[in-house]
Amino acid sequence: MKIGIDISLLSSQYDGIGVYIYNSLEYLNKNSEDEFYLYSNLPLFRVPELNERFHLRVDNRPGHLVWLLTVLPKRIAKDQLDAFWQPNFILPFRVKGVKNVVTIHDLSAYAYTEFSSTKANITHRLLLGPTCKKADKILAISNTCKNEIVKYLKVSPEKIATIYNGKKMFDDAPVDPEESRAYLEKIGTAKGEYLLFVGTMSPRKNDVVLVNGYFDYRRRGGMKKLVLAGSFAEKSMPVKEMIEASEYSKDVLRLGFISDEEKKILYYNAAMLLYPSRLEGFGFPLLEAMQAQIPVITANVSCMPEIAEDAALYLNNIDDPSELADRIFEAEAMPDEQRK
Repeated sequence: MKIGIDISLLSSQYDGIGVYIYNSLEYLNKNSEDEFYLYSNLPLFRVPELNERFHLRVDNRPGHLVWLLTVLPKRIAKDQLDAFWQPNFILPFRVKGVKNVVTIHDLSAYAYTEFSSTKANITHRLLLGPTCKKADKILAISNTCKNEIVKYLKVSPEKIATIYNGKKMFDDAPVDPEESRAYLEKIGTAKGEYLLFVGTMSPRKNDVVLVNGYFDYRRRGGMKKLVLAGSFAEKSMPVKEMIEASEYSKDVLRLGFISDEEKKILYYNAAMLLYPSRLEGFGFPLLEAMQAQIPVITANVSCMPEIAEDAALYLNNIDDPSELADRIFEAEAMPDEQRK
């Protein structure tokens, strides 16, 4: 088959859906005999090494949505595809004879509008409904996501397949103790002496409870530092200011964007992962922490219980910072085998 894929996110983003696309390409490169046409409206900054069955079609057209609706259908027709897969929510106009598949990662524009950008809310509310009608098959990344598609977009469950995100998040090479020590010393901490959060700080990630829960943990005698591995969304700037004004500001290590190598070191040397998110389509950090065999503290909402099952400590009240502090102390007191 000749299959097309919109990989435009790899021109700008290597987290979330960008990682999903990258991982999928790596998998298809090793496990499929089909022919793939990869489309992007802008030059790519990151793409895996691919064999001769993959053909890049890169335009230099800023404005992804306009390109998606005007240029991409012409590309699809010219390449005479059998199927087109959109891993990022919105399908282009249908091309005759081409099967359409779309991945929907969450329904935040419907269920949690306050945690999604105004642009995403407007775009998804306008185009997700038509996308689901055009699609021959819809992929959901969790059953929680599937149920929300059925509820909010009135799609038949038979049209939706749940395919979990999955990948060995890190290679099999052991974490080098000396490299780890040097890196952790550089950022101001040491093995087992910090709590870890990975992702963009935002209201959707429950940023206020995350930070206030850490402050409560410190006020009650906790000694570990907090490492924030990711940027701050615009809506989280007040939280950033709250950290800077706190007596614990020097113990909240704000790293911004980190490399894969740095992320691996952080996971394998952390005391635990704090992930009290209010909404996820899936939640990659849950898998990453499990692979590193560190405890996970997450919220008992959205898809987190579906993904983590009995391998996490849960917050039952996601608005209560003191409960997060309680779970941190609980994880600290665990014997090693239970932690793993």
